[in-house]
Amino acid sequence: MRTDGHSRLALRAGITIGAVLTAPLLLLAGGFAYDRLVRHVYRDGGPYSKEEGWVHPAYFVTTNALVRALTRPTRRTG
Repeated sequence: MRTDGHSRLALRAGITIGAVLTAPLLLLAGGFAYDRLVRHVYRDGGPYSKEEGWVHPAYFVTTNALVRALTRPTRRTG
C-alpha cells in the first residue's frame, strides 16, 4: 500500500473506528495479538519499505495510538 494519497486517510479512520467497536476485546486479549503483529511488521525484511513509499496495512494498526492504548493492559513487558 502506498503511504501517500487518500486511501491512507480512509485506512487510518477505519482502524480507529474498528478499535472503538472492538475496545472490550482489545482490553481483555488484544495485547497478545498486538505483540505478534509488531514482531511481524518490524522484523528484518518485513513486509514494508518506507523508503520506497510502500507499507503493509498492518503498519498503520501498530502505529495507531488508540490501538496501543487499548492493548497496553495485556501486553507482555519483557
